[in-house]
Parts: sequence; structure tokens; C-alpha cells
Amino acid sequence: GEAMSDKPKKKKSLARVIVEWSLTIVFGGLFLFAGIAQIDGLIHKNDHYGQVLRFGWGSFVVLTDSMEPDYPVDSAIITYLESPENIYSMYQRGETVDITFYNNADYVYDLPSDSSYNTRVTQRMVFTHRLFEARVRQDVALGEGRYLFFVTGINTQGSAWKSSQYQLLTEKELLGIVKVNSPFLGGFFSVLSSPWGLLLFLLVPAGYLVVVSVMDIFKAMKEPEEATAGAPNPNVPTGNAENPLEGMSEEDKKRLKEEMLAEMMEQHSKGDKK
Repeated sequence: GEAMSDKPKKKKSLARVIVEWSLTIVFGGLFLFAGIAQIDGLIHKNDHYGQVLRFGWGSFVVLTDSMEPDYPVDSAIITYLESPENIYSMYQRGETVDITFYNNADYVYDLPSDSSYNTRVTQRMVFTHRLFEARVRQDVALGEGRYLFFVTGINTQGSAWKSSQYQLLTEKELLGIVKVNSPFLGGFFSVLSSPWGLLLFLLVPAGYLVVVSVMDIFKAMKEPEEATAGAPNPNVPTGNAENPLEGMSEEDKKRLKEEMLAEMMEQHSKGDKK
């Protein structure tokens, strides 16, 4: 009889194909971008007092209450390393500017005589405080302390608040200005920074792809068995009593008709001889 053709492979549903490709593209793109950004940040880490800025963007978690209620403790902020010229222009326009910086505490410049700020905060660490005055020193080159930014906390009820305290930075200590402030992101960063959170973030998409791949393998292994179990035995006549040609190939039908015709001719020949 005619050889049985292979069973056609079952196609994946359109929805499943879209989900798999979307996961692959989204997470593959995220991992690629995160990897490149991390490399860029590490290359320039020494330029920013050990802080990693990725293409000028940084992320920090608020640890103290000096900027409450605008920035609650444990909320996350996203910063961008804006140019000192732009920050100075924003100050001149009267815009609110919250600066993230490393408090180097090496510069000493006098405040205006009528200023209410006279106590300098000198802790060497990263702060985010609000700009209240900016100056330009025309006799100093850019990158050497040309721009002076005076900042302070806004929480007058804070545990470390002193009514006269301030901090001073130049463009060299600048890490960025706040672009996004989110308590939700703070919680997300906290979970993601933990080993279990990072593992969960990686395993969810990876686990889905592994499960569907294993299912495809088992289906591929099972299909040949089903095809073999359902294949007709060439030694067993096909068809049924009502329609003996049902289920037969065209070649078998032709051969059966020829055999039946030859048998009829033989019987007719025997009848004539009688």
C-alpha cells in the first residue's frame, strides 16, 4: 500500500506566539540595556564619588527626613545629571530645584551678610537638598568650581534640622537633579535589591519560557507514538462490508478493481465452457 505521510505538526496559537515573543523582546531588551548602562556607570564611577550614574541617570533611596513631606523616608528618587548652566538658568527663572550631590565640604565661600544661613553641614556623603541660591564665578574655569550652589533641607520639624544650616557644592560634586520621586519605586527597589527579589524577577519570565519549552518537547515526543499507533496495517484489508473501497488509496482501489474484473472474466469464461 501507499506509505503513510507524516502527521502535520500542530501550530502554536497566535496568542501564545505573541506572548513568547513579547517576553523575549522585552526582557532581552531590558537585560541588554541594563548591562550596557551598568558598564557605562562602572566606567565613570570614579568621576562621581563612587556613585553609579547610567548615561547621566541615577537612582537613590531617601534615608533621612530632611526633605519631608516632599520626599518621605524610603521613597526612591530618579535623578539626571543636568548641566550646571541649565540648573543656574532654572534658579534664575524661580523654579524649584532639588539637587542630589556629594557633600565634599572642601569649599568655603561667604554667604551674603543678610543670609539667615550660617551653619555649614560637613558630613561627607550623598545628600538631596533644595537649592536656595546659585552663583557664577566668572574668573574660574568650568569644572573647577565655577558654579556655586547653596542648598538646604526643607523639613523644619526634622530630627536633624537646624534653622541656619546649609550646604555648598560646585559642579564637581553634582550628581543630578530630581526628576522622579516615588514611594512605590522605593519599595520596588528594596525588594529588587534583595537576593530573593532579584531571583524572583529573573525566574518569572525565565520559568515561563522553560515550562512552555518542556511542553513542546513532550508533545514532539508523543506525536510519533500516536502516529504509529494509528497507522493502518498494510496486511489487513481496509474498508467495510457496505463500502469495501472506503479508506483505501487510489492505487489499492485500482488494483482491487482489476482483480475483481479478472475474477469476473474468469467466471464468465468458465460458464461459457459449460
